Amino acid sequence: MYLDYSSAEQTATELAAASGAERRWLLCVADRHGEDLPALLAACDRHGLDVCGGIFPGLIQAGAGRDSGIVALPLPVGSQVALARLGTDSLEWESAPPESNDTRFASSILLVDCLAPNIEGLMDQVYDLYGSRMHHIGAGTGYHDLRATPTIFTRAGLHHHAALLVAMPRRLTLGVRHGWTRVAGPFVVSRSKGNVIQELNWEPAGSFFRKQVGLQNPALRDKPVFPDLNSTHPLCIAKEGSEDVMRDPMYITDADEVVVLSDVAENSVMYLARGDRDSLITAAREAVEDCAGAADVERCFVSDCYSRVLMLGDDLKRELEAARDALGGIADVELEGVQALGEIAANGRQKLEFFNKTFVAGLLHRA
Repeated sequence: MYLDYSSAEQTATELAAASGAERRWLLCVADRHGEDLPALLAACDRHGLDVCGGIFPGLIQAGAGRDSGIVALPLPVGSQVALARLGTDSLEWESAPPESNDTRFASSILLVDCLAPNIEGLMDQVYDLYGSRMHHIGAGTGYHDLRATPTIFTRAGLHHHAALLVAMPRRLTLGVRHGWTRVAGPFVVSRSKGNVIQELNWEPAGSFFRKQVGLQNPALRDKPVFPDLNSTHPLCIAKEGSEDVMRDPMYITDADEVVVLSDVAENSVMYLARGDRDSLITAAREAVEDCAGAADVERCFVSDCYSRVLMLGDDLKRELEAARDALGGIADVELEGVQALGEIAANGRQKLEFFNKTFVAGLLHRA
């Protein structure tokens, strides 16, 4: 459910009134309320609420984007919450996830600080634990200006470079689409380190990327990478047989490297992609349509890339209305979710991925 935010105490009171016996909530908080989060956690504690969640640039409620408020998801009975801390070459679970052979859990919501290191290591470890048995949906947390501050929280407070895995005894049906088309490439990632692409086709990646964008649209060649170049010409990692995995360039370093929002392995094959508002809107509708046939649906949670939201502008309403129309033919529930800094999904037919510039729709079943 969506809650307007007037004060910490009022929000905690509303959550308490809406609580079942579990009194456990996953909270997606708009970043304009980030400074008030300690007060909100204290108020929830006074009301006997067990809350966890993340801070996001914006939210989604029905057919509208929101830059304020909270999307609150009641945790199903029997859910298990795990907290991980991510280091450059490490991943430590402060509270453990379910055992790999614990078949009570069919799905998870996975939130991770978009600025944390080793996000790909987290994706690999969670997938290695559960394989295709569990389906996952999730999002990268963070502020709209990418400030370096903690954005994952539990009732104990905010956690730096952290991830939250909420395992649930519920089935999850997923659709994943992006709407971008390859327009140049292939290019070989000849050198990279984590989320820094150092060379493309054995050339400095920054100059190479600008050159490729300039060949497509000369007016963009000298524009800032964020939000100009990356809003219309992102990079993508080739994935034959499924949607390419988008990578969102954020800036070019003084060493002429391209910093993207998530890791890119050396020797990956990449393409320059292009999209427009119509192709992105179509992709959002198709992501929901891919969930057709889902029965006994309790809620729909969507993870829509924040840079897509920036590109769509006023047409975000068109995108969400297209998704709502498709959802209406499947289940009598509303869209709710987040504007994400990285989108997370695994539907049993591909490994767990941290996407960029993608629309992910998840239908959570009642059982």
